[in-house]
Amino acid sequence: MARKHTTKRGSAAAQRHMGRVAQLPCLACGVSGVQVHHIREGQGGSQRAPDFLTVPLCPDCHKGGFSIHKSPKAFTNIYGSELDMLAQTLEQIEQKRG
Repeated sequence: MARKHTTKRGSAAAQRHMGRVAQLPCLACGVSGVQVHHIREGQGGSQRAPDFLTVPLCPDCHKGGFSIHKSPKAFTNIYGSELDMLAQTLEQIEQKRG
């Protein structure tokens, strides 16, 4: 029986995409060595976004003192909405594919 292609969390395609995101610099401060942040905008309280809705953030900007997780409103006021960050991420991936 042929295996069905999927874009579910953890699929090969999702893993490749997150690998591409992880190679980008932090969208907030520009440093390398990022973590992949699943955007929360448009998600329910305890829901996690699909692996394709991810952006690169360094550990400090991801979960540090002033970060997307600790100060989401203030963080997005400075760096843009999570959807804006997602658009930037997808643009950077496309530019790398060139």
